[in-house]
Amino acid sequence: MDNGYIVRFIRKDGKPVEEYFYHSYRDAVSHLNLFENDDSGLYKRIEIIDNRTLRLPYVVLEFQDRECSA
Repeated sequence: MDNGYIVRFIRKDGKPVEEYFYHSYRDAVSHLNLFENDDSGLYKRIEIIDNRTLRLPYVVLEFQDRECSA
């Protein structure tokens, strides 16, 4: 039986991690995909983890620091 998934948003600014629970993997991936082209600079990474084990992310979306051109 599927125990659900957590979409975890790890912020760059040190504020608390944001977590959203989904019963299905498909719904968790859909949420993560909304941020695929995010350029807000708020997040260091977004990951989907198993709700039961709370480790070993299934999917990780990492954001590179944008370099300023002066």
